[in-house]
Amino acid sequence: MLLLRKERKKIGLALGGGSARGFAHIGVIKVLEEAKIPIDLVAGTSMGSVVGACYCAGLEISFLERFAVHADRNLWLDWTLPHKGLVAGNKLEQLILLLTKKKNFTELERPLAVVAADLCSGKKIVFREGLVARAVRASSAIPGIFRPVEEEDRVLVDGAVVERVPAPTVREMGADIVLAVDVGIYFNNQKPHHILDVVTQSIDIMQRDLVQHSLEAADIVISPHLEEVAPGQFHLADKAIKAGEKAAYSMLPQIQELLMKEGLF
Repeated sequence: MLLLRKERKKIGLALGGGSARGFAHIGVIKVLEEAKIPIDLVAGTSMGSVVGACYCAGLEISFLERFAVHADRNLWLDWTLPHKGLVAGNKLEQLILLLTKKKNFTELERPLAVVAADLCSGKKIVFREGLVARAVRASSAIPGIFRPVEEEDRVLVDGAVVERVPAPTVREMGADIVLAVDVGIYFNNQKPHHILDVVTQSIDIMQRDLVQHSLEAADIVISPHLEEVAPGQFHLADKAIKAGEKAAYSMLPQIQELLMKEGLF
């Protein structure tokens, strides 16, 4: 009599939005890789989709870390006349095309879902097919900053509008265990430094209760402390990455305990 081998439970990683704070995702993934925590599925929103797409496309985390720390933000910011957004977004899409080697979702090393929001229907849009860079461009279109991505009857903007941390999405992908990374919402009397800060901090205020609902779908939440990194401070990528590493290290015992209980570690 043949005994069917039980399929291993799948681990999903949900990477949330947060602009410059989202560089912390690089530090989290770095620690998970060093600890040999298997990641089977990834879902990303906004900056989480950028890091998730690069990771799933096979980009080495060490390279991504160096790139984030040393890259000039003018690589992805193409200012334009205000027409639905201050930044055209074409440079960002071209950069993601380069980093992901123009891959479609089916060509990635592990399954990826990218979350965006449709302004016309008010619904969450989840990309799992087509060109990865186009989906990331839509997911990263911060309202008022980046021009929306318009296709057919949809006008797509930053996925953080509907799901800041895509734990429910990675669960819907089939993840049995969900590790979520929430780079935080902070109200510590910090003044905005940039128009990006004004917009993102306004969205944060609207989302502070909504994000808790999303995190209920996670088994473990990794929360880097990023009070000192404003959303528009991309020059502080190194600080954000280190905060991600520190938070992931602090949660490793809890993650390993959960995976051992499930027979995965």
